[in-house]
Amino acid sequence: MEITRKTEYAINALVELASNPGEHISSKTIAERQEIPVNFLPQIMALLTAKGWVEGVRGPGGGVLLQADPKAITIRDVVELIEGPIAIVKCMTEENGCPRGGLCPVRPVWQRAQGAFVGVLENVSIADLV
Repeated sequence: MEITRKTEYAINALVELASNPGEHISSKTIAERQEIPVNFLPQIMALLTAKGWVEGVRGPGGGVLLQADPKAITIRDVVELIEGPIAIVKCMTEENGCPRGGLCPVRPVWQRAQGAFVGVLENVSIADLV
């Protein structure tokens, strides 16, 4: 699994919003401050809005506002929102499963590695990054 730029941009946008609590920030400002390509931001904001983490307000004085508590949004939450379920190898996802089941000698290694990776992502919130 590779975490894409889109996920990095989503995390950076959330950090920018969390750094300015209660303030509406224009998408253009977020893009400039966080060095996010302007054409990427609408896609990211649509996902964050659908999740209920942000709210967009149009017009003068409008912009994007963080709606969720940044302490409650973990890096894992953002990764899974953008990328889908976390799996370091394909056979670790529920939908794919491991066709060899208990016969795979490397599966316990993948399980430990995935557990460690997910554990780190679960223990860092957007608030921690601010």
